[in-house]
Amino acid sequence: MQAVAQNISYTEYMERVFKENISLTAKSLDLDIADAGVTNSKVFNDPTLAVSYTNNEDWSKGLGQGIEVELGKRFTFGVRRERMNIAESERKQTIALFEEYIRNFRADATIAYLEHLRAGMIHAEAIEVYNSLNEVATNDSIRFIKGDIAESDWLESRMAQGVARNEVLDTEAKLCNTAIMMGYYMNSLASAENLRGTGTLEINGEPAPIQEYINTALERRPDIVVALERADMAKARARFNNAQRRPELDINIGATYNFSNPDFTTLKAGIAVPLKFSSLNKGARIIDATVAHQTEIEVSEARLLVETEVMQAYHSFSFTVKQAETFSSDMLNDMRKVVENKRKAYELGEIPFLDYLIVQRNENEMRHQYIDALFNKAVAWVELQRSTGLVLQYEAK
Repeated sequence: MQAVAQNISYTEYMERVFKENISLTAKSLDLDIADAGVTNSKVFNDPTLAVSYTNNEDWSKGLGQGIEVELGKRFTFGVRRERMNIAESERKQTIALFEEYIRNFRADATIAYLEHLRAGMIHAEAIEVYNSLNEVATNDSIRFIKGDIAESDWLESRMAQGVARNEVLDTEAKLCNTAIMMGYYMNSLASAENLRGTGTLEINGEPAPIQEYINTALERRPDIVVALERADMAKARARFNNAQRRPELDINIGATYNFSNPDFTTLKAGIAVPLKFSSLNKGARIIDATVAHQTEIEVSEARLLVETEVMQAYHSFSFTVKQAETFSSDMLNDMRKVVENKRKAYELGEIPFLDYLIVQRNENEMRHQYIDALFNKAVAWVELQRSTGLVLQYEAK
């Protein structure tokens, strides 16, 4: 028993993808981790508590015995603030990286849907060709029994029918595989092979001037934001390292209770300043300055790469539009009429079967090229929007 197809529109598909995809859910946890990092950066230095026991004489005499308790804390100047700035920069970078992931994820999921539509259209064409050749082969078997055609024509039509049948099975397998990929994106593989996308590869969308796309991409592409945040974080780390080189202050207070006769208590307080001779080494400062300069160069590189990708995507879309325009409905309809006329001529015995089969295959190849042209145009439209960083707008007619 053949399974019932489960129709799903592009809108329904994308809603389920963003709601249920497991890798997207896992990636979104990076945002929670970054928020926790900001919270963690706000902690203060912990104080230290020391307790010690001393005994300088014979235990039986009780002389020189004492207990000492000391509380201390190290104070730094600007380290905590700069640590918080680094955590905030890391949080912003994580957000930008997540948006970059979403940009590519949305486009990839859309292309998976388009590949399924393409497979569905090719499968439908294969079924139509098979039905036509199957009808011819059935008629030829009757005509051969009556003696109206030669055995070679009957065998040729049977072979063509078998080839067409195999093509139907092959395209059906590809259709099921693309449906399974859609199920993967929706995190649901149960009966995923029965999914069937609705609509066609015809898209609604007209390109804007190329400079508008470039300007939009330079403002909105998440990978440029990532590069900018990396530059900011490099500066924040340099400030943090400078803060760590500043003098620190250790303050200690304590009390010692002596068990001698008479007993007595000693109070003490102290200040310690670490001597940071290591700060005189300029190597760390050179590293910080070099890394900051490097990230600034990477920002320029990211802008150049984004502009390159937009220009390539724009021209790719423009050429695929021209390719799709070479196929018209009149051209496809005329080719179909030619095939029908050749079939009638064969059935009337005016031409051999191979002449009809060649025309049939030419029409099939033309329709495949037409489907590929529509698919390439739709994918190029998706890639153009991916390159600009815009929220993907795709609507199948």
